[in-house]
Amino acid sequence: MSKAFSQPERQSSIGIILIFLSALYKSLRGLWAIAVYALLGKTSQFNYTYIVLGLTVFALLILVFSILSYRNFLFYINYEDDEFVLNKGVFSSENITISFDKIQQVYFKRSIIQRMIGVYSVVIESAGSSEKEIEIKALSEEKAVLLQKKLHSFISEEHEQEESELSTDTTSEKRVSPTYWEHRLTFTDLLKLGITSNYFRGFGLILIFFSSLYNQFSDLFTENEYADEAANYLNTFQSVGEIVMVLLFMFVAVFLVGIVVSIIEIFIKYFELKLTQSKDSLELEMGLKTNTKVSLRPHRVQILRLITNPIQRKLNLYQLQLSLTSSTETHKKNRINIPGLSWDKAKKASRFLHQHERKEGVIYKPHKIWLYRRLFWGIVPLLIAAVVLSFIFDDLHIPVLSIFILIYVVLFFIYQRKVYQKMQLEISEEFLVKSTGLWSKVQVEIETFKLQSISVSQPVWLRRRKLVNITFHTASGDVSFPLVSEEFVKQVNYLLYKIETSTNEWM
Repeated sequence: MSKAFSQPERQSSIGIILIFLSALYKSLRGLWAIAVYALLGKTSQFNYTYIVLGLTVFALLILVFSILSYRNFLFYINYEDDEFVLNKGVFSSENITISFDKIQQVYFKRSIIQRMIGVYSVVIESAGSSEKEIEIKALSEEKAVLLQKKLHSFISEEHEQEESELSTDTTSEKRVSPTYWEHRLTFTDLLKLGITSNYFRGFGLILIFFSSLYNQFSDLFTENEYADEAANYLNTFQSVGEIVMVLLFMFVAVFLVGIVVSIIEIFIKYFELKLTQSKDSLELEMGLKTNTKVSLRPHRVQILRLITNPIQRKLNLYQLQLSLTSSTETHKKNRINIPGLSWDKAKKASRFLHQHERKEGVIYKPHKIWLYRRLFWGIVPLLIAAVVLSFIFDDLHIPVLSIFILIYVVLFFIYQRKVYQKMQLEISEEFLVKSTGLWSKVQVEIETFKLQSISVSQPVWLRRRKLVNITFHTASGDVSFPLVSEEFVKQVNYLLYKIETSTNEWM
């Protein structure tokens, strides 16, 4: 009896539809402006006929390409050489081989179309490669689950073997898993998250959208009648105060729309989020547009960030951001956000993902020159600009301007001083913890044995003060801390010793 996936297999035949729609969408998404112009502009019936005929031929070519792509896409498990093999390509063939010990993660993704036609996308992530992860986009649920279990079993065997070898050489304290638990985001939680986070993100998305529209259509229409009407409307106001009030009203309106956009984005990204602790991992499922199921294993999590702000803290809402093992070119893509956790659930997840218990350590703060530099670059250029403007414009109201500048300087000084007070680095026997932020507070946690290297830089202007900048490197990105005393280098040497002598599994 042959083992599962020991022979080359294709995706589900219905996957041809998915491949066709995906290729058609990628080909046509750059032509939407032309389509809108064709619908709204003056186009003759003769031109419409040629447009429809051209699109039909184009769609048929993509259909042929999709069928060939489906037939040439073959995958199988090579049990003899302990590797997963994928062959694909239409115009040029590509052979991808991943050994079992390089497989980091196997998880599911489902778009709306995939859910409609009843197929799963299986993503296989590997270590040490900057290439895009392998994705098999059209498998039945039965085959997708079987393939995931098979590959996960090989990963588990590798780690169990390593842990058994380590257990004979060391008596280090083992992590004890807490009681299994589950976390779900309700409709109310999603609404709270949308209102209390990303205040200016939705605003920025609106600006980007309208600027994109303007760039797309500015070349198609020579007359800018809307801009002229807006200018004429502003000219109807008699005083600067009236114009300021109108602009302020427009800003508030756009800001409120931005919050609505942010809420919609939160619903799409984190709809029906469910986090469950199993024996060996945290199982995460979320998403409306693209539903993702991923298994988060402790050895893959290199950096853990705990994020909140004062309003969310009052509502008992915290976000975990997990940076997973990845190549140097995909660090940002390998970050997983889990919002809406209560404090208790966030700490449970943190304890499970960490192999050691966190204890108090030595606290370091950046030198005050960090604060002085921030104040200098935030205030001095403004003062210089104000002086220059006072000489250029004779009718400039110096007293009024001075009051605004004074208010800005005071508020800026208070803000930067508070930011400096909150910034610190704590180093203990097993952990490195960096805390930053005044409004949005971020606590970065790294287990010291997961550090790969440490960089120490000292520019010329810092040598006299005996200060250095520190960068901690991990398999999922870097964490920096500025302007600490040269005495900290002794602690760096100790951390390097911990890295070299650690026998813990770090990825």
